[in-house]
Amino acid sequence: MSTPRPGARSPLSPRLWLAFLLPALAAFGASAPLLWTLVSGLVEQVVADQLQQGLPLVASLVRDGLEAEAHEGAPADLQGLAVRLTAASERRLTIIAGDGLVLADSARTPDKVAAMDNHGRRPEVLDAVARGRGWAVRRSATTGLAYVYAATTLSGPGGELYVIRLAQPLRELATLRAHLARALAVALLAALGLALALVWWSRRRLAGSLSELLAGVGPLEAGRFEHRVPAGGGAELGALARAFNRMAERAEQRLAEVDRQRGRLEAVLASMRDGVLVTDGEGRAALVNPAFGRLFGVRGETAGRTPLELTLQPGLQDLVTATLERREDRQTELSLRAPFDKHLILVSTFLRGAPLAASAGRAETTAGTVVVVRDVTEAVRLGEMRRDFVANVSHELKTPLAAIRGLAETLRDETPPVDTGAETAGSRRFLDLLLEQCGRLEALLDDLLTLSRLESLDGKAPTEAVDLGRVVEESLQLIAPRLAERALELDADRQAAAVVVGDREALRRLLLNLLDNAIKYSRPGGTIRVRLAVEDRHAVLEVADRGIGIPATALPRIFERFYRVDKGRARDQGGTGLGLAIVKHAAQLHGGRVEVDSRVGEGSTFRVLLPLPPAAGQAP
Repeated sequence: MSTPRPGARSPLSPRLWLAFLLPALAAFGASAPLLWTLVSGLVEQVVADQLQQGLPLVASLVRDGLEAEAHEGAPADLQGLAVRLTAASERRLTIIAGDGLVLADSARTPDKVAAMDNHGRRPEVLDAVARGRGWAVRRSATTGLAYVYAATTLSGPGGELYVIRLAQPLRELATLRAHLARALAVALLAALGLALALVWWSRRRLAGSLSELLAGVGPLEAGRFEHRVPAGGGAELGALARAFNRMAERAEQRLAEVDRQRGRLEAVLASMRDGVLVTDGEGRAALVNPAFGRLFGVRGETAGRTPLELTLQPGLQDLVTATLERREDRQTELSLRAPFDKHLILVSTFLRGAPLAASAGRAETTAGTVVVVRDVTEAVRLGEMRRDFVANVSHELKTPLAAIRGLAETLRDETPPVDTGAETAGSRRFLDLLLEQCGRLEALLDDLLTLSRLESLDGKAPTEAVDLGRVVEESLQLIAPRLAERALELDADRQAAAVVVGDREALRRLLLNLLDNAIKYSRPGGTIRVRLAVEDRHAVLEVADRGIGIPATALPRIFERFYRVDKGRARDQGGTGLGLAIVKHAAQLHGGRVEVDSRVGEGSTFRVLLPLPPAAGQAP
């Protein structure tokens, strides 16, 4: 048997000793008052039964005495009769008239009997008058002793009612209680001795096994789950030790799985090209991958620091704070100027109750955020280069194209309008085709320059107030000749004034492109409807035609650059393939969107929704 370690707490503490002693003390405490009460009640009942058994004989003797004295004509000596009948015992005889007046009492002198209270309200007297007999236990106000009273009724020689009452003092009860108290004290001492013996035996029996169990559980408490507890010390302690071992085995498996998952997570995060920042519910860093550190030049310990402390970028701090406050995903862009120019896109995701390993050995289950940072510097640079190339090439091509057009127009003007021969007619036809292609090139260059300008304004749109009603009016005036040429009718519906903030030229170009498409693809004699309205804090520009329509399969791609539904028809109409791309970019530049509804053979409806500026006093 092993012994507890020096200074270690005893396996059987005083609380365990009390676990043995308290049941015995509780049982004794509950049984002693009950036994005390039961014994007292039993003695009182026995004495009452004895008195009630003797009452008929006493009543008969009293009746005989009353009849004898009545026969002799002498007054009844009830006091003497009561004294004679109880002379040989401790019992007390009381003769009471039917109205409660005490006529005789063997324990009192005649003078004192005359001074006694009326006994008509005594419980035993009331029961005897009502039911013929009764009994009660109480302390006598006359003698000061505790008595058991038993009473019965008696009819006198003249028919008068008497109550005959016998009483016996409870001296035996006091003696019995004294014996009972001694017996209870001996029983208590015996129970305490037995309980202490049981505690001593249990200590000798269990102390060693419990010490071994506690010693075996110690390594598990320290986190060494590979340790196993010896399964000894009896069936119960052995089962407990085996339960500890199963628990340790499962904990070891779970920890191993957690370590494997953590290793995979760390490997994934370390290999990611995108930076990752995980914060807790207070916005402090819980996890940072190497790519994030490289992007922002983070040095030193990261856990517990705010994004602003890590990167010195207020934009990142604002993103995390807004995500936590609004509990929704958000996105922003950052441009870093030192030590190298970088353009970053940051996407922040709100985590609801996700576990965050803030530091080694500690886990948190509060909400937090995950910020993914992507370096799009090369993509932005390539986009800028593409826009610059398109703009520069378009500008450079304008000059030679204008020269070609000028030369072709000069040659055409110098060619006689009258056909003087096949060669002259062919030259003039070629010059007309050359001028037509110059016009298409000029339109294409113009659209490319417009698209390049809109892309360069992305995020930097002018903030002038633009009256869309004026834009519609000016655009309709510009296309009026073309409407007349195609014999098209115009239905203009301007329901309300709408003023947006943005670029006037871009909005004018947006509407002109939609009108140009409607004219091109409408049948002669048809109707083009233009509507300007305000719906749900948005200005709505709508252009509808009754033309050839667009197939449903082509609708997802019509806003792509140079995409044509019918390439041959589009070339015949002189389109560049950039008109709807310009419409889409112009709408997005102003924070809006374009919707289209089209059916083949029934026409198309384009709706442009542009957000209105907030009214005075209204939050944006």
